[in-house]
Amino acid sequence: MHQTIWTRDNLEVLRGMNSDSVDLVYLDPPFNSGRQWSAPIGSEAAGASFKDAWTLSDVDLAWHGEIAEQHPALYGILDAAGVAHGKPMKSYLIYMGVRLMELKRVLAPTGSIYLHCDDTAGAYLKMTMDAVFGSDNYRNTITWKRTSSRSDAKRYGRVSDTIHYYAGEGATWNGAWEPLDPSYVKSKYRYSDERGPYREDNLTATGPTAGDSGQPWRGIDPTDKGNHWRAPGTMPPSARAMLPVEWDDLPTRKKLDALDAIGMIHWPKQGKMPAFKRYLSTSKGRAASDNITDIPPVNSQAKERVDYPTQKPLALLERIIKASSNEGDMVLDPFCGCAT
Repeated sequence: MHQTIWTRDNLEVLRGMNSDSVDLVYLDPPFNSGRQWSAPIGSEAAGASFKDAWTLSDVDLAWHGEIAEQHPALYGILDAAGVAHGKPMKSYLIYMGVRLMELKRVLAPTGSIYLHCDDTAGAYLKMTMDAVFGSDNYRNTITWKRTSSRSDAKRYGRVSDTIHYYAGEGATWNGAWEPLDPSYVKSKYRYSDERGPYREDNLTATGPTAGDSGQPWRGIDPTDKGNHWRAPGTMPPSARAMLPVEWDDLPTRKKLDALDAIGMIHWPKQGKMPAFKRYLSTSKGRAASDNITDIPPVNSQAKERVDYPTQKPLALLERIIKASSNEGDMVLDPFCGCAT
């Protein structure tokens, strides 16, 4: 893996990058929080600071003109934000808008982009991204629970960030997974053998068929229950190595014979259907949802902690990168606000 870090205004750097050259963008920009952020003296991130409050004096008037000329839809959103929320929000969105336009240019048509924010400007950023990246390319707004509890005066505790996810047609999607709940493992993976814990999984699929998979096997007729046989293929490497070389070409009932011969079928003591042994070691975990609660913030004792005030956990970035890129892809973080 090769890494390059630029320490300049990201707009200058983006304008020097080739179009369609990036496969995945993750950005953790200023949130328009109205605060001054600074890392503690003596910390690994000492000296890092930024002002997250915006006025029209913080933006280049040329940016305003560029947006008006090149992106009328985006300009309309900025104008509406100024009326609805005030000049600071409009100023912030001008700053973000001109950079998002460049990110759209450098992102490949099959690329993905994740914008990390909170509820301060999240709704306006969603509209901004709809205008720049196209509402048809919107996939999710992910909620990440960044802290366990918080008491805010006269409202519910603000404990979450949001991540707006957009992707082009044909974008990489490898799936995202979170660890299985221990109580689920205990209740479902009730059996064990020399290959480890496993649970029972179906050897049939819905619907009768007239072919081989619809015929009786070991004296059991799947059509009695309106089903047909199926032969799952996910198994530990040690078991897969024992399958016959012609496995892929075998008819379904021959595959079941092969699975039984290598101990991949669970036979109940009485009366129930045989089942496939689904081993815990082959599970990727539970499919991750758009509500991330299993990744905690970087705590005070974490080895990865550098005391940067808005540092994000490695696990969060790892999930995004594994889900939306492949080895060798170009991944860009244009703000480095995650300090990861």
